[in-house]
This record gives sequence, structure tokens and C-alpha cells, in this order.
Amino acid sequence: MSFKYINPGYANLLDVDGGITIADATRSKTGVGFYQPTAYKGINISATPTDLYGKLDVYVYRDSDDKSADNFEIQISLGLNGVSFKKATNNFYLSGLVNNNSQIYLNASTWYPDTLKSKLNITMNAINTISFHAHACTDSSAKDGYLILYANGKEVGRAENYAVNFSYTNPNVVVVYGTNSTGLISNLIISDIEINKREQVVILPIDTTETTMTAGIDGKYTASAAGQQILQSIDAASLIADYGADSQIKGIAVIGNPAYRTAEGLSQLTALEKVNGTVTEYGAKEVASSSTAGVIDSRAVNLNLANLANYKFGWKAGAGQ
Repeated sequence: MSFKYINPGYANLLDVDGGITIADATRSKTGVGFYQPTAYKGINISATPTDLYGKLDVYVYRDSDDKSADNFEIQISLGLNGVSFKKATNNFYLSGLVNNNSQIYLNASTWYPDTLKSKLNITMNAINTISFHAHACTDSSAKDGYLILYANGKEVGRAENYAVNFSYTNPNVVVVYGTNSTGLISNLIISDIEINKREQVVILPIDTTETTMTAGIDGKYTASAAGQQILQSIDAASLIADYGADSQIKGIAVIGNPAYRTAEGLSQLTALEKVNGTVTEYGAKEVASSSTAGVIDSRAVNLNLANLANYKFGWKAGAGQ
């Protein structure tokens, strides 16, 4: 098994309804962020991995007029193994969860930014990056599992020689939970392979579009028959100017947002990649009927930014199962 989930900050790209997306360039490097208030839900995965890596951004601030107005709680976990980050009135808490126990537990007062920095490596009134690596034990008696917790690229805690068990609960759901807009999640990456400390999500600018679908005046494209497709090339030149031609790309997410069906006949989209004339099909996704629904297909890759000039990405419409 190998998977990589990449989300700039859109709630409708999770496998649960009810999340809220907020456009806010101040609190998100990608310009969007979300919260998802349904407990124990998030991303459905096909099999339970041995390793889980997670990485997210969250903007941290304090409301000096009302101590409890900006309370929030975030959890990213599998089998309740992962990270919890929350603010409760006078304190911030950063925890590394092992089988739902806080085996790594850090806290600092909301009123002392220097203490928050020294204890949690979290900066007040700024976008902070939290990441972790959880490794499941080989069996229940071995207790050779571990969890490592990072804040802004620095290791802040380590729990070793534990019976880390991803099947402790919900073994096929990576929990992506956020209680409210104060703890806005963005730049989210979840994978069973290592996530580089410098890795971040970038929304790619579109250069050209080729399609057999019908283009609407609102920028949406409509498919009326199975096999119709849309492919878009990337404005690689502008990305190279911003990041450099040798910048490494470790994952690609093809996103349809919004993407929804208007009838039962065409209820599936298959992700496409076209390189030098050759088209490859990836994951097929069932499309919901809500006009706010979206679809995402993401995967690990290993190429540099200059290579993107040869790539096109998109979707093909089809009938559901």
C-alpha cells in the first residue's frame, strides 16, 4: 500500500460532509483553510498502513478581550494515534497521541508568547506547521512502535517503545477534525511515506485547457456523455520564476472543485495525466449530487518543477458502478 493525500484547505475534499472552507490569505499560505467538526471522520483509506505521516498548517493567535472566544481543537490521527493541538482559555496544548493517550504532552500559557515559543516551538499570530510520524508496532507484544512530533520543523517530543496500534479504532479512517474557524487547517498532507520538512502544498496556475466537455460562462465544464474529458496544462514558467526549476515535486493532487452530478447516468470521474501525448488513468471517484461537492485524486511523485511543462492533468467522465 502506498498513498498520499494532499489538500490545500478545502473541506469538500474530505470524505465527510459538514466541513466549512474559508478563504483567508492571512491565515493560510494557500489562501484557503477549513474546519471539520464531526468527530472521528476525515479521509477514508483502503488499507491500514505501518507508518503514518501527517503535516498541516494552523494559524495561532490570541483574543486579548475574551479568553475563551478563540478556543479550538484539532486532531489528525489514525486509530487515535497522531497529533492533537488545542487552545483552552488560558493555555495551548500540543499532544502526541498513542492509542488515544497523550504520551507526548506540551502546554504553555496563551499570555506568554516567549513561553509558547520555548515550550512548543509555536509562534503567536503566525502560521505554524505541525507534523508527526507514527510507526505501528510489529505485534501487540513487541511494543516497538513510536511517535515523533514536530512543530515548525523542530522535534518537540518523542514516544518510543509503545504498542502503537492503528487498528485501535477506525483503522481505515484518518481523522481530520477541527472544531471551528479559529483553528483553520490548511496545507494538509497525509501519507504512509515520509513527508519532507520543507514540503508544502502549492495551487498550480493553469496555462491551457483542452476539453470535449461543454464550457460554461462561469468557468465550469459540463460532461453530457461518457468518455468526455478535460485536460489542463500548468503555467510552469510562472512557477519556475517563483520557486526555481530544480524545486522537487513530491506529490500531485488533481482536484475538481466543485464537481457534482446532475443525473445518475454520469456519476464518476477518473483522474487523467497526459505526458508527451500518452494518457494514463488513475483513481476513479464517485461524484456526489450536491453543488458544493468536490473530488480529489492524489499520489506521490518524484520530479522537478521544470518537468511540469510536459504534463497535463484532468478528468474523464463515466458511468458509476
